Amino acid sequence: MYPPPELLASLGLMGVIMGRLLFHRWFNHVSLYSFIWGTGLTLYEMRLIDYSRMTEEVWMLLGYAWLAFIMGAATLVFAKIAIGINDQPRQATTPNIMSERRAFTVAIMILSAIALISTLRRWAILIDMFGDIPSVLFNGYKIYRLRIDGKLPGVIPYLNSFALAAVCLGGVYSARAGKIKLITLLPLLIIILDDVAQAGRAKMLMSAILFSSAYFLAKLTAAREATFNMTNRMKKIFAGGLLLAVLLITADFVRSYRGSEERFYGTSKELRQFEGTAILTPSIYLYLSSHPGVFNAYWQAESEHPFPGSNTFAPIFRILARLNLAESVPHFSKFYNMPIYSNTGTYLRELHADFGIAGILVAPYLIGFVCSVVWFRIKQRSKLTSTVLLAHLYLIVAFSYLYQVTRVGEWTVSLLVSLAGGYFIDRYCRVPITAKAKSQLDNFKNAV
Repeated sequence: MYPPPELLASLGLMGVIMGRLLFHRWFNHVSLYSFIWGTGLTLYEMRLIDYSRMTEEVWMLLGYAWLAFIMGAATLVFAKIAIGINDQPRQATTPNIMSERRAFTVAIMILSAIALISTLRRWAILIDMFGDIPSVLFNGYKIYRLRIDGKLPGVIPYLNSFALAAVCLGGVYSARAGKIKLITLLPLLIIILDDVAQAGRAKMLMSAILFSSAYFLAKLTAAREATFNMTNRMKKIFAGGLLLAVLLITADFVRSYRGSEERFYGTSKELRQFEGTAILTPSIYLYLSSHPGVFNAYWQAESEHPFPGSNTFAPIFRILARLNLAESVPHFSKFYNMPIYSNTGTYLRELHADFGIAGILVAPYLIGFVCSVVWFRIKQRSKLTSTVLLAHLYLIVAFSYLYQVTRVGEWTVSLLVSLAGGYFIDRYCRVPITAKAKSQLDNFKNAV
């Protein structure tokens, strides 16, 4: 007996509502996890591609991980209710608005410039290889294969990830300013140029999630005046929608120019009707739905036995490998046939490969719990370091349906650089709250 799509969609909706009840905001880690997994599993069971049926054991593991994540996230909420803790902000300092604005601008500019050097270097190498920009775009599939095989030469690894850190800081800056600042579009543009050069889309997806997470998390305690101006709100919605449209159009362009396969074995007649469109092509449906099937194939094969932690903490193992202290971890996981070959099998695949069944039993609970800890820390003390940390944790949550994102160096570099930038902005742009200022701030909060 397999769960119908309607049941999976309902469970996803229930999880979204549960997150809203727990955290009093629609954007939270429980709602995010439930929306992504509810949508993904619903698409999988719609069976627009004739995927292999998942075993009951795998369904139990997926359900347990989902429940464990919610329980981990809710533990701290219920503990605070039981003890009677009221989460009142405990700010000893307040941002110097002008200094903070300058600091954000300088940080975003510096990080973007570093990433731009790497991106321009990558384009220069490709132009040398193929002759000119049109020829580079014409050879998208070849570039994609070179990247998969690790044969794109001459670029300093992960330097372009500084743009992801700039995107994260830009999300916070836009939230505190009350609008999407133009300066925040610079690192997004660099990421688009870099992903087009690599015939990839991962960093564009990461940047969209990081910016959105940082933006909405910063609004928990954003140092700005509250406003209910409908015109201003519509401008924000329009700007956000336009930004999302640009990313989607670029992602679809990358899909088409690298020559993504659109004819798969077992594709339904309904899905084949969308071949050649940009709405829900067979390849897009595959990317949105296939990952639990890969996990099922991995689970049945029982053929992977890596060193414990080598997938989850792959960037560390790659550094150790350069020092001849460990074996290098491949950037791309093993492919499985389900019956289409794919290699991303949700974060549960890496957790199980690294830590066995204990990884699936414990890790989702811990991720949910840590997210809640940082969430309440942001509500109490609006430190930039806490906001960028939780934004990167949300990247783990958002990518959990795809793979364990901590295995890619881009996530690690972006996190470390964002934390460093956030620390210095917090350190040098805050001033002590005087008794008079504190009284005025309390009166403003009470009035709101």
